Amino acid sequence: MKVKKNRLSVLLGLICILSCSALDASAQNATKILDTAVSNFKSAGGVKITYSYTGNGTSGNGTIKMNGQKFMNDMGDMVVWFNGKTVWTLVKSNEEVTITNPSSKEIAKMNPYAFVSLYKKGYKASMTHKSTHDDYEVLLTPSKKTATFKSILLRINRFNNQLSYVKMTSADGNSVEITVKSYAKNQKFTDVTFTFSEKNYPDVDVIDLR
Repeated sequence: MKVKKNRLSVLLGLICILSCSALDASAQNATKILDTAVSNFKSAGGVKITYSYTGNGTSGNGTIKMNGQKFMNDMGDMVVWFNGKTVWTLVKSNEEVTITNPSSKEIAKMNPYAFVSLYKKGYKASMTHKSTHDDYEVLLTPSKKTATFKSILLRINRFNNQLSYVKMTSADGNSVEITVKSYAKNQKFTDVTFTFSEKNYPDVDVIDLR
């Protein structure tokens, strides 16, 4: 009887060790994949991405131009510019643009690549079992309950290390899905690209909330 108990204890111990090793490997692999994706993006220079999105009862297509932390995100009726400090949000149907100096959390909601790096700041990365021939699938989960996002699901292309899909689920359960349709790097952008120009929109009302 004692021998059986000892064998059972050893077996349970081995299962525990193997399980922990698998979890560690999953985290290490996920972190390595994200490290490569972020490094690839940072070395790409100016990037232009076209995408489709669904969530919160809306859907559509958009184009985002990025260079480092700066970006311009055109979603049709709404256009957002960020020059590294200030955000201009234009709603064409309302004929108004709002100017703010956002927090880092607010920026993360607007820039698809900002939250790819969240695994370094309060989120844990792990591989899922749904990785495909073309994509790795990585799940980010927060270490604190007060985090902005409940979960972030990322798909990274295996062959070019580029982001191909994102699903962000907020703390209230709402989710937004973004699918990358095209990705062009080494684009030439000037600072004008990331700054709202009143000359181009002379009829809109400007609301400065800085």
